[in-house]
Amino acid sequence: MRKCRIGTAKFFTLLLLLYRTSVKDQEREAILKTIPGGLARVDARDCETVLWYGGKFLEMLGYTAGQFIHELHSKCSYVHPDDRERAASLMRSISKTGEYTVAEFKFVTRSGEVRALTVTFCYVSGEDSWDGIPSIYSVGIDITEERREQERQRRALEDAYQSLHVANLAKSNFLSSMSHDIRTPMNAIIGMTAIARANLHEPEKVNGCLGKINVSSMHLLRLINEVLDMSKIESGKVDLVLEDVSLPDVVDNIVSICRPMMVEKQQEFKVNIFNVRNEHVITDGDRLQQVFMNLLSNAIKYTPEGGKISLTINELKSELPTKGNYEFIFTDNGIGMPDEYMQHIFEPFARAKDESISKIQGTGLGLAITQNIVQMMNGTIEVQSRPGAGSIFTVSVPLELQLKEEQEHEELSGLPVLVVDDELAVCESAAMLLQELGMRGSWVLSGAEAVERVVEAHERHDDFYAVILDWKMPDMDGLETVRVIRKRVGAKVPIIIISAYDYSNIEKEFIDAGADAFISKPLFKSKMLHVLQLFCDTCKDTCDGEAVPELHKELAGKRVLLVEDNELNREIAVELLEMQGLQVEAAENGKSAVELFVRSAPGYYDVVLMDIQMPVMDGYEATAAIRALPRQDAVRIPILALTANAFVTDVGKAKNAGMNDHITKPINLEVLFATLYKWLV
Repeated sequence: MRKCRIGTAKFFTLLLLLYRTSVKDQEREAILKTIPGGLARVDARDCETVLWYGGKFLEMLGYTAGQFIHELHSKCSYVHPDDRERAASLMRSISKTGEYTVAEFKFVTRSGEVRALTVTFCYVSGEDSWDGIPSIYSVGIDITEERREQERQRRALEDAYQSLHVANLAKSNFLSSMSHDIRTPMNAIIGMTAIARANLHEPEKVNGCLGKINVSSMHLLRLINEVLDMSKIESGKVDLVLEDVSLPDVVDNIVSICRPMMVEKQQEFKVNIFNVRNEHVITDGDRLQQVFMNLLSNAIKYTPEGGKISLTINELKSELPTKGNYEFIFTDNGIGMPDEYMQHIFEPFARAKDESISKIQGTGLGLAITQNIVQMMNGTIEVQSRPGAGSIFTVSVPLELQLKEEQEHEELSGLPVLVVDDELAVCESAAMLLQELGMRGSWVLSGAEAVERVVEAHERHDDFYAVILDWKMPDMDGLETVRVIRKRVGAKVPIIIISAYDYSNIEKEFIDAGADAFISKPLFKSKMLHVLQLFCDTCKDTCDGEAVPELHKELAGKRVLLVEDNELNREIAVELLEMQGLQVEAAENGKSAVELFVRSAPGYYDVVLMDIQMPVMDGYEATAAIRALPRQDAVRIPILALTANAFVTDVGKAKNAGMNDHITKPINLEVLFATLYKWLV
């Protein structure tokens, strides 16, 4: 506090004189308006009674002159109760010392709002006062908004500091975790390299070391890729590359990658498709596949052996004809997540603190990357989880549709198809897709009901065009159902086996029982259409007879390497090809085909027609062996797959093995020569 100078006292006295002198009204008002607050003169004898006020005093308090007199009785009771004694004590103090001071108080307006006020106090003695009353003159300025802004800035700084602290802590934890995760495969690589170098004379041990080095290298590469990917996303350097994308292809790719990991942990995996009318969209296929991969791999990692994982795809109603609203739901019954971790699940480097997952490798970046990709696609990702009860991740994204004109499938129109599956949702979805194809779709939930319906239709001479039958069902499974149907109605009705599992080990048993084709779940409309049209083509060929097409002059002279283990089929294929002027050399298995190709001069063969199922070496292995040969034509030559069964999944397998195209048996000559023309002309 400072001594109240005589000039200050005279200033307040002058203000009061101006206020009381009517001659100086204009001058008085002009001076008062220059003060950005309220003026008050308080009786220093009780430090409570307001003798005079001016400026914005009443305006700040929200009172009228009458209200101030009748409600507050001209007292300082507008000062907040918490500060009232401190204000009175301060005024008593300066009354004794004659010093002046500045203090901050809270005051309460008539409406009850609490505001902040900075007040300058100055004591004027009775001798210096015009009316002989010792007084404390004050100027009060409302600083509420300034204090609020200061508080906002303080909180913002605290939040920024806290965020920075959390980020630094997370990055420190991440670096600590990454140090361990990177060193683990690096130690394996260094150790296996040392072991291999010490055992160069033992090829088997060296080969084993190289295999482990390869696995560790791939794991290390994934770790590095995730870190780099997150850095790109955070810096805004990642752009979506829009392209035509097939949702069935995306699902097939992901399933083929993830299934071996699920098989290893004996996990049950299902893909459910509901209301997907538009399978072809325009988006970044690689990024969409990355979202699927991140969420499914997490489900596999955090679901114990024997657990259940599912992917459900819904196409929701869209207000725009060019847009489709898609929902991808990833569900597992794994270990789940606690609520405290759920709040940080999408933060970079975040991992739950749980002893049960401490040995599970990961960077803590997968979900952060996934969320960023989904947001870049203008979508959302939500999660529900409870410890011990698994997790549900729901990704919703709007995708541009490939607006292609729907083709009419008149050859299938009105044909009846029976769907047999123990899951009601699968039956209803499949029946809906069949109706969209113009067919008459119906369904039953058991093998026994299927036999009954097929026999009834046969007896009234209205056989089903096809039966789509699930492999694994309770009571009467798919294999037994096929046998009973064939025994009761013969081989007239085509039977298509559907399954969410790898059926390579049982397909021969099903074929021997009378199954005609296989199709993998999920049941996309395009898959069903592809298989059903094959039977339509076969029916036409059987009923109408197939005329040998006219000679394709452009194919004449082209040399074909035909690989077929069945002697009769080989003889027929050679005859048909040579009738069109092609030169054919045949091999009875994949091993012989590879040997023939190796012995041939570069460019000798123009195309390879490769059967899939063969003894000694199958078509996939033979294709891989040819592609691996160190010569240009081994990479460039078209290799076309041949298969006796209408397996939709074989198309993907063939492409993954290095084949260029896929032709089904029985051979449709028009399709065969159209495919040859595509690759040779």
